[in-house]
Amino acid sequence: MSPAGEALNTDPIGPLDQEAMEAAQRRWDGLIKPSRGLGSLESFVVHLAGITSQEVPCLNRRRVLIMVAEHGVAEEGVSAYPEGMTRSIVEAFLHGQSGTSVLGRETATEVYLIDVGLKENCHRDCHAAGTTVPGYQLGKAAAQWISLKIAAGTKNFLKGRAMKREEVLLALQTGANLVRQAAEEGVQALALGEIGIGNTTSCSAITAALLQLPPEEVVGHGSGVSDNAMERKRRVVAQALCRHDPPTGDAVEVLSMVGGLEIAALTGAILEAARLRLPAILDGFVTCTAALCAFFLDPGIRDYLLLSHWSKERGQQKIVDFLQLKPLLAFDLQYGEGVGAVLALHQAYLATCVLRDMGKWPKKRNNDPSPRIL
Repeated sequence: MSPAGEALNTDPIGPLDQEAMEAAQRRWDGLIKPSRGLGSLESFVVHLAGITSQEVPCLNRRRVLIMVAEHGVAEEGVSAYPEGMTRSIVEAFLHGQSGTSVLGRETATEVYLIDVGLKENCHRDCHAAGTTVPGYQLGKAAAQWISLKIAAGTKNFLKGRAMKREEVLLALQTGANLVRQAAEEGVQALALGEIGIGNTTSCSAITAALLQLPPEEVVGHGSGVSDNAMERKRRVVAQALCRHDPPTGDAVEVLSMVGGLEIAALTGAILEAARLRLPAILDGFVTCTAALCAFFLDPGIRDYLLLSHWSKERGQQKIVDFLQLKPLLAFDLQYGEGVGAVLALHQAYLATCVLRDMGKWPKKRNNDPSPRIL
């Protein structure tokens, strides 16, 4: 699939299917368990019913899309890891040695790694067709590698624009095309993730610009930087916003000024998933930032946003409050790479199995107190 592919879908996002949600809730209420016994899992699946228009959502085929790109602002020392670490993380993925690779294997979730902005190409031997790792399912690759490079990373947005507006639009379209392709191949639910050293700095700048917040309210420790490095990160974001003076509410322009290629691609993926009524679960700060961009492009996206977990990132908390999202998990994750989204998607899948297969309370009969499983 080429990066350009088909034109970006601009159809309006329709409302959730209320009838399907009501049917799913009635089904939950009729199962042999205490009312609301599965807690947030029940409401999460009811939400899925509204997205998919299915009383019992089918999540048998699941895929995680992990967008990969590098950030020029990383040269400012805003991350706990050096600039070249993005490529090392990718190689660990493709050898089946990352957390998401392991989770993908054990939860039967297809792992797709998409290069939209690496500075260099990954080693050929890391993504040879049919690559297998000892202990992995026979004939299953550790991850599927797709190269749809839009540019060799972004520019340092402290010195100029992160990328051209045309590159933002192409990244949006690339993300949408990947979701469309997944739907055409029979994928029934997505998890979203990313890899990109320096991307929480970009996300902090985007969040501050779109929500009109001061940098100190959105800049966090990211991948684990020290307090001194976090203060440097805050200064970088403040200086970049002062330099660019992003326009209020223009997500494409903000992405062009201080964004990342993977963030833009995730934004396009989130929008297209909603239009196709394909559930797509958000991971942490970066995917939530993409969801924020998607909201400013089409506010109808709000009802389709599914959050896997909270993180300790200040910026993500601001976004979650603004979009009124409720996380499924409370694992205190500080990771990224789609780990939280894959975990949440698997929990959702298990819950749909319960909704599908669990026994129902019997209809009451006069003078018959004994329950029966129907």
